[in-house]
Amino acid sequence: MGIETTITKVVDACEKLTQTVTDQIGKIDARMDAALGQFTAWRGAVQAKDINGRASYSQIIDLTGLSTNIFYPVWWRMPGNEQGISEILISRNYSLDSEKNPFNNNFEVHVAGLNLQMEGCGIPWNGDANFLAVKRVSQTYRETVRRVEFGMLSYVRPVTGVKPIYLNQVSGALVNSPQESGCYLRGGLSYIITKSFEAPVKYSRSDAEVELSQAVTSEYEISWKVKPFAVTAPELGTTYPENRMAYTFDNDKRYAAKGV
Repeated sequence: MGIETTITKVVDACEKLTQTVTDQIGKIDARMDAALGQFTAWRGAVQAKDINGRASYSQIIDLTGLSTNIFYPVWWRMPGNEQGISEILISRNYSLDSEKNPFNNNFEVHVAGLNLQMEGCGIPWNGDANFLAVKRVSQTYRETVRRVEFGMLSYVRPVTGVKPIYLNQVSGALVNSPQESGCYLRGGLSYIITKSFEAPVKYSRSDAEVELSQAVTSEYEISWKVKPFAVTAPELGTTYPENRMAYTFDNDKRYAAKGV
């Protein structure tokens, strides 16, 4: 075999090896592109709960365009002991909605700030720990929330009118719903909900009564309904004091202040 033949064979082998490497690089690139696409999709959809963290869900309560002299009902159901302690935060930056000029004051940016942090478990008719605590409540520039209740403030109504109302309650009586917690938020504004449970927070923009829930058995029936209240309505109770330190709202009610 002459040297020319040997060189030819070596060159041919090198070209084949180069082609093999090129083919493999193409396959590696394709696999990398696929893996990158999968990672990008996962990163866009992953939540804390998917990596053994605490879930966080957000939504908007939109009461813009409504009267700022009216407080509208907002309600929810927290999970029971199976999720331990659940959290819900209702908040708004002080300047949010300023471009809508809700108070007709020349688009003043200091609209209303809210930081209402709550934690709890279950509903009154649950069989678990069952509580709702206001951890912090802060309102700046204007009042935005009233009547935070473990049992949502609501009206008793019949369902069909055929059966007696539960516990012989009178239609129109103002009670705490055993199936929902809630509060009343000021109209004309929007609010950010951040919570640890998946079930949505519900609300009504209607001036009429809307149903929270109902219960019907062979012996009784009942419907719990809510409606908005004017800011001056006695049903809304009093303004919340500013409590930015955790749990001072409940502690101030539980423990009497000592004299100096």
